[in-house]
Amino acid sequence: MTTNDESTPEYLEAVVQKKPRQDDDREIAITRKIEGLVLQEQWAQNAFSKIRELQIDYMREALKHAEDSAWIYERTQKVLEKIAELSRSKIVEGEELLEEVPKGQPVLMMTNHLGTYKLLGIDPGKELGVNIPGYDFMYPSPMYFGGLSPVAKAIGNDLSYVSDDFPGVFGKIHRASGFIHVPPKLLQQGGRTGALLEQTNRSFEARPNTAIVNYPEGGTSGKYSGLGPYDLDPFKTGGYVIAAHLNTRIIPVAQYFDPKEGLQLKVFPSYIPKSTDKAANEELAERDRLAMQDWFDKRKSS
Repeated sequence: MTTNDESTPEYLEAVVQKKPRQDDDREIAITRKIEGLVLQEQWAQNAFSKIRELQIDYMREALKHAEDSAWIYERTQKVLEKIAELSRSKIVEGEELLEEVPKGQPVLMMTNHLGTYKLLGIDPGKELGVNIPGYDFMYPSPMYFGGLSPVAKAIGNDLSYVSDDFPGVFGKIHRASGFIHVPPKLLQQGGRTGALLEQTNRSFEARPNTAIVNYPEGGTSGKYSGLGPYDLDPFKTGGYVIAAHLNTRIIPVAQYFDPKEGLQLKVFPSYIPKSTDKAANEELAERDRLAMQDWFDKRKSS
């Protein structure tokens, strides 16, 4: 069965089934590791507390404006910038490389899946007053990628990202924010790259000044391997193939949270993939992964 009709019971059920599981041993383990690395200092504890309040307030406001896509989009962009400010996000290496990126043009950012958002889960029923059967826990979307705002700002772009869809009204808010949603695998025959290509193309046509964040690992760094938040899993090629099809520039960016300084970003040289061939893009993806992993390894040993 293939359907992307978000109004059907089948779609809602499939999306709910993808929600984070608080009793998942792997989720618990990686969350504890992230917490131990990120919340060492009082400033960071205070910052994440403020971000959690910010996200709850944002979701409550968005629920009131669920029919006003323009309002949600503009408000979301402001929240993303505020999250970057609170987390002290800054580009620490490679900012000069962004000077060669055409301003206000669509780009795809490839980055490690640093799961700091896992420290900020909420109960949508208790904290937002929205009760969806089986959906008693969620991570609000802005914290997933708000820390990358300095890169988007440097090239004159708004910020978007790719993630699994959210159910019901939360999915509606997610799409109104300009985000790309991955259709539930249970309802999608074959690969999902085609569906994501179509969404990405529409996004760029509607707002050419968009930077879309991609997580080529496909899951939180270190979660499935049982390693740490800076031990990268293999990169998948879907985003690279999409960039090749759309002749869109890729900007690889590594995210590292320094307990004393905040979120630090390393920008690598950008490029436009020339081939849609999977093997060619596997080579590009591995090159990016190795470059990021090398940077993390040096940070870990310093």
